[in-house]
Amino acid sequence: MALTRTNFLMRSTRISSLSDPQKGKGRRKALLRRVSGPLYTMNKRLEVIYSMISDGRGLIDVGTDHGYLPAKLAQNGYSGRLFASDINAMPLSKAKETARRCGVEDRITFLLSDGLDACPPEEIDTIVMAGMGGELICNILDRAEWCLDGRYTLLLQPMTKAEVLRYWLVNNGFQLDKERLVKDGTFLYQVIKARFSKNMSLSDAELFSGSFSNIQNDPLALTHTRALIRRFEAEKKGLLSSPKSSGGRLPILCAILDQLSEMEKKLS
Repeated sequence: MALTRTNFLMRSTRISSLSDPQKGKGRRKALLRRVSGPLYTMNKRLEVIYSMISDGRGLIDVGTDHGYLPAKLAQNGYSGRLFASDINAMPLSKAKETARRCGVEDRITFLLSDGLDACPPEEIDTIVMAGMGGELICNILDRAEWCLDGRYTLLLQPMTKAEVLRYWLVNNGFQLDKERLVKDGTFLYQVIKARFSKNMSLSDAELFSGSFSNIQNDPLALTHTRALIRRFEAEKKGLLSSPKSSGGRLPILCAILDQLSEMEKKLS
């Protein structure tokens, strides 16, 4: 299930914007804010992901960090198996401490694992990956071909390169069932709920914005669309002022801007 990237990576842009808060570094930000007392409260991104989870056979939180999502699920009656995984021992020990403080350490299985490598596919039906770069999420999914099965729901929150992640998903047979925009601090983040189902097509602009049918009623959709327009307008201006050839990128930018302008009209 290798990603076919012909002509696509040429289309991605590194111009910073509201929807690309880490400017391509892919560095994870803290997912939670500490409050008074021994426990923590989830930030808006994790709260949105939590609201999209249904009870089921089991869930794995990949790159769990402090483990707040599985802890909250365990506290609030999730009946299936819960797995918290991380590639590093330190965050996994913090997740274990969170579970201990919440009194749910017997409900969560902790996995020292690179992505989904140690995940038991037969014991889960939901996969959460939040707070990591879109390209890293693609790489993790690429190594877990068992995910190409309609039994599994993916809940993904890329910090960067959401367009690369969407391209991977739709070109590997996933349907984007739901997409949400979340404003946390000064940035907008995107949450994608996907399931292996059938082929789905997206316009070039929708790779960046999300499927219009999914986002058209989102209160943040207009803000996000306008941020993308500013992002691509800035890149277009740079190409027009450069003496070097754009390598065919200028027509692609113009097409994306036309599509985003149509979205803006419909959302206004």
